[in-house]
Amino acid sequence: SMRWILLCYALFCFLVAGGLLFRKSPASTVLLGVFALMFGLEIADFLYSTSQLKLIYPQFFGYYYLLSGLLYGPLLLWHFRLRREEAFRFNYQQLLHLFPFFAALAYLWPVFEMPAPERISFISAHFEEFIMPVNYVRALHLLAYGLALIIYLLSNQHKSAPKRQLYAWSTVLIYFISCVVISWLTWFADTWRDFAVYYFVACNIILVIGVLLYIDPGFLGAFAQKYLKSAISGRDKKRIRKKIADALSDKDIFTRNDLNLNMLAAIIDEKKHHISQTFSEEIQENFHAFVNRHRVEYAKILLKHTEYQQYTIEAIGQEAGFNNRVSFNKAFKQHTSLTPSEYRKT
Repeated sequence: SMRWILLCYALFCFLVAGGLLFRKSPASTVLLGVFALMFGLEIADFLYSTSQLKLIYPQFFGYYYLLSGLLYGPLLLWHFRLRREEAFRFNYQQLLHLFPFFAALAYLWPVFEMPAPERISFISAHFEEFIMPVNYVRALHLLAYGLALIIYLLSNQHKSAPKRQLYAWSTVLIYFISCVVISWLTWFADTWRDFAVYYFVACNIILVIGVLLYIDPGFLGAFAQKYLKSAISGRDKKRIRKKIADALSDKDIFTRNDLNLNMLAAIIDEKKHHISQTFSEEIQENFHAFVNRHRVEYAKILLKHTEYQQYTIEAIGQEAGFNNRVSFNKAFKQHTSLTPSEYRKT
């Protein structure tokens, strides 16, 4: 039956999460592992809450579903930001994404403190006036982050190669479609059991994509090549590459800390998506890495120059076009295997 299939999907999510979490992985991969683990737990919680198990083991009832939905959006957003932004760091501002979670936790805490039988009776008796408002907030929160992720990808798509774009868009669109389905169910479903359709559809979409990638690892690249590349010729890419190189040989251009792809497109009078394609296919380096390489080479000159010996490392970085010391250090070490301070000493 569908419930046995959902149980298998939950176990599959746990296996995926284990593979992502229990190995040496970057932080972005760990966040994806946490996401997979949480989704597996949500399926398991659904099966438990809609079965007789909740009467046999009532101590688990009512804790998980409402709060978990307030974490999915932040987890995915942090996952993509860590993959794309070299200077991204967690700070107190990032914790603001968790405010809805902690607000809901405070609201539901009196219910969580109730003994299990009393908690089940209270949720059943006061579902409409006490629980449904949190359900509506959960649905709106999921939709809001779905839209935020789409906007984020649209504003940052020039920073990634086609293969990474396809991965990002596939993940976000599955997430957004799932958010729409679960929001519709939140408003119109008659019973909690109706949500089985949502979990079944969402898991099947994820499974199909996973199987395709397992059977044919080149599928992703082939699909990206077919659908994410525009009809720009090799000759045009070489022409644009020369214009990029000429423009970024000018110190006054690559040291601008507000330089972006739109600005470069205006400078060399080319379409932004053609420039992005030239970077990924012809230069085989993304825009930011290419610009940072020029900035690092210039910073090396400044660090060796006697006139700049009194400059701090941060000042040298700003002179070369970096916005802050963190991004300067990271880019410099990536290209030289040394920090700016170590390079200056040598």
